Amino acid sequence: MAHPDMVPLLVVEDVAATRRFYVDDLGCTPVIEQGDYLQVRFGDDPDTRELAFMAPDGPDGPMGGEPTFTGGLVVSVAVDDADKHHAVLADRGVRAPEATDKPWGWRSFVLRDPNGVVLDFFHAIAEDAAQDATS
Repeated sequence: MAHPDMVPLLVVEDVAATRRFYVDDLGCTPVIEQGDYLQVRFGDDPDTRELAFMAPDGPDGPMGGEPTFTGGLVVSVAVDDADKHHAVLADRGVRAPEATDKPWGWRSFVLRDPNGVVLDFFHAIAEDAAQDATS
C-alpha cells in the first residue's frame, strides 16, 4: 500500500467526534482506524492529503495523557471548485461561510473541525480575479 510522504498527527481529546466530522460530515476516507488512532484521506489519491488523529491516552500516545493540539493550525486542501465543494458539504449539513476570492490567488472557504483545526478548501483563480479581491 502506498503512503504519503508526510502525515501530520494531532493528539486530540475526542477521536470519535473527530471521525464523525471528517468521515461522516466531510466525506473523507478512513485509511486507518484502530481504537484511539484515526487516519483520513482527502480525495482519492493514496499518496497525498492525509491527516491523523490520536487520543492522548492511547496505548502509543506520544504525549503521556495530554492533548497537544491547542489551535493555530490551518490545513489548506485543494479542491476542483471551492463553490461546488461548499455546496456538497452544505447538502450534508455542514455549515461554513461562502467561498471568497483571496488576494494570493485562491478562491476558498474555511471551517473549523471539532478540535479547532481550520480547514481551508481552495482552488486557484486567475491573477486578475485575485487582484480584484484586494480592491
